[in-house]
Amino acid sequence: MNILLLEIRTSLTDLENGLKGVLNITDAMETLSNKLALNLVPQNWADAAAYASMKSLMTWFEDLCLRYEQLEEWSENLE
Repeated sequence: MNILLLEIRTSLTDLENGLKGVLNITDAMETLSNKLALNLVPQNWADAAAYASMKSLMTWFEDLCLRYEQLEEWSENLE
């Protein structure tokens, strides 16, 4: 889960910086932007230890947030 969250955070930060002009827009950033606009899960996120899913990006992300919350609850209950 940590690898996936790091990939999401990194790629979105890079895209934001690219759109602001801080970084040059790369092919990966352009692909990410296109996937987000089409409500599709970007391949680099799926490749970064994500679970297989046919859901749209919005539904997939909501499910990811629920999974994260569940893992957080489990880790708190272990203590």
